[in-house]
Amino acid sequence: MSISAAPSSSGDSLAGSPADSPAERVSTPVDGVDVLGALSPSRAGDFMACPLMYRFRTIDKLPEEPSPDAVRGTVVHKVLEDLFDLPAPDRTPDRAADMLVPAWDALLEAEPGLAEMFSGEGPDVASWLASCRTVLARYFDLEDPRRLEPAERELYVEALLDSRLLLRGFVDRIDVAPDGRVRVVDYKGLALDTPLPTPTGWTTMADVAVGDELLGRSGRATRVVAKSQVHHRPCYRVSFKDGSSVVADNVHLWRVVTSRRQQQVEDVISTESLARELAALRADGRPSSLWVSSASPLVTPDVELPIDPWLLGAWLGDGDCANGGLTVGKKDLADTLVLVKAAWDKAVLVREEQSAFRVTPSKDPSQCTFGHDEFRPATVGHQTRRCAHEELHRGAVQVNLSLSGKLRREGLLHNKHIPRRFLRSGTEQRIALLRGLMDTDGWWNTTRRRAWFTTTDDTLARDVVELMRTLGINPCHSQKPYTNAVRNDRTWHVIEFTPSWFNPFSLPRKALASQGAITPLQQDLSSRRVIARVDQVASVPTQCVAVDAPDSMYLCGEGFIPTHNTGRSPSEGFEAKALFQMKFYALVIWRLRGIVPSVLQLIYLGNGEIVRYEPDEDDLRATERKVEAIWTAIQLAQQTGDWRPSPSRLCDWCSYHQYCPTKGGVVPPLPVRPAPVRDVSTDESTD
Repeated sequence: MSISAAPSSSGDSLAGSPADSPAERVSTPVDGVDVLGALSPSRAGDFMACPLMYRFRTIDKLPEEPSPDAVRGTVVHKVLEDLFDLPAPDRTPDRAADMLVPAWDALLEAEPGLAEMFSGEGPDVASWLASCRTVLARYFDLEDPRRLEPAERELYVEALLDSRLLLRGFVDRIDVAPDGRVRVVDYKGLALDTPLPTPTGWTTMADVAVGDELLGRSGRATRVVAKSQVHHRPCYRVSFKDGSSVVADNVHLWRVVTSRRQQQVEDVISTESLARELAALRADGRPSSLWVSSASPLVTPDVELPIDPWLLGAWLGDGDCANGGLTVGKKDLADTLVLVKAAWDKAVLVREEQSAFRVTPSKDPSQCTFGHDEFRPATVGHQTRRCAHEELHRGAVQVNLSLSGKLRREGLLHNKHIPRRFLRSGTEQRIALLRGLMDTDGWWNTTRRRAWFTTTDDTLARDVVELMRTLGINPCHSQKPYTNAVRNDRTWHVIEFTPSWFNPFSLPRKALASQGAITPLQQDLSSRRVIARVDQVASVPTQCVAVDAPDSMYLCGEGFIPTHNTGRSPSEGFEAKALFQMKFYALVIWRLRGIVPSVLQLIYLGNGEIVRYEPDEDDLRATERKVEAIWTAIQLAQQTGDWRPSPSRLCDWCSYHQYCPTKGGVVPPLPVRPAPVRDVSTDESTD
């Protein structure tokens, strides 16, 4: 096993060019071992988030517009790096603030194009520098640099695994205690905040502004009329029985219901009081007697959709990911054909297979692709008929498409997910979409009197949960490993729920099984978001908004939780990504020095949060296996050319919409001479 480390210069940190590495010269062996390739936490994170984004950044090397937030992080990074060059007594907030403008000037001299960020409708330089000072000042609320003497700063590290994969990256700071314990510190500029659902998609507490629309508990749009300053108070994580959670400060208000002796009392109490109330109920043996009432279904008008929602749901459930064919069991063929033909006004082809039927919504055979119904007869030189109006095809829109063609146009082939416009479509359209999913991959559990949906597609599972929540349903989402002798190991997602106000099936066999099965008590219980835990957590800055809803409430978090105001905390997805990055660095340090770091610490300068992680060897071995699996997946994508997009809520922040099929863009061809995929790490200065 080969290990190496080298400090980076300040120029490397600013310009983003990593130190010279054998991984960049893939023909150069490391200690006589040919390097298989190199991977950094940034590029590994890119591939996990979206393989197509990884391709654009690493293979195509498409340019990205600099953002004020990203550049702010670079400048603050540089100031913190240079701060520790000063004598300890001089490392004060005022001295750091004085270093800010010179750091920005140096970066601007190296990259003059950054000045364009402040032209047009962008922020002005003065306000942007003020925001930099705010972020920098926040660091001094978290640490006192006068009491720290880092062993290493901006250290470039790389470690060669037994598999010949080279791990590499820049570590912002390494502290070594007198007893030899190692702490690895990494700075983060901005954390993603608690997501807030809107009538058209998602925003965050950081991004929402006065005048924007959120969703109220009534399911209708509500306008933001005020937004508070950032507060620093004790914080709690409020966790619900369905698995959702949100971080809020101690004075955050909750409209809760308490059940005592068959009497229900509704009250508005603070998070601190909520913790005491739940503790008292637990001591009294009634841990499920405190809840938040569920939000109503989203009230949205019908919109024009490119595919019938029931048909899309059926294809997402039992469709072939490569085309528009659906697999239908023999006992359901007749009923399914009725439903398919009601959703598809063109030809429907049926083919019997070994144990089922294949149903394929096809084109109208009486028309050409552009909708013309007049044809020229076949000739000796052209043995198939041709449209009589071919001269009108150039620039025209194809209207006579098969389901495969429509799915391809929407970027859904080999990429099953529920597009955003379907998740915010009309109420009846969303019900039809859910019924299509349930008619294929759902069933009715007669014992539990609950509806169940299962899938091994992680993205689809997440989207189905969101779809249910837009309909006022509180699903219970569980996961377990799924092994198969033929296919790769996957995660089995089981989503169960109580349908309280509509039948989730349209297939007669399933609809009849569930009809009238829900009791009044079940309906009442299904409307409760039972509070499972209220745990005090590390304090994070919090912020509130006021809305014009009559009850002053709106929805927050991925769980659509009704609330009065929301704490600014990173989303669960961002916490998972940060944890992976910490483990990645722990693995490199372990391989580099033979010592498992006692603490890894991520400092989020954007919201003043510190995330700490204490790794052990088992954790790091598991991380090594995960990293090698990511590399294997990257190699497979390179061999097959399958760089598929992975839509998520992070898409709104992506710079490549014009090239992404899920956003209506066109994927450019691969470069004639693509850069070697072996070295997939570029700029580690933002890790």
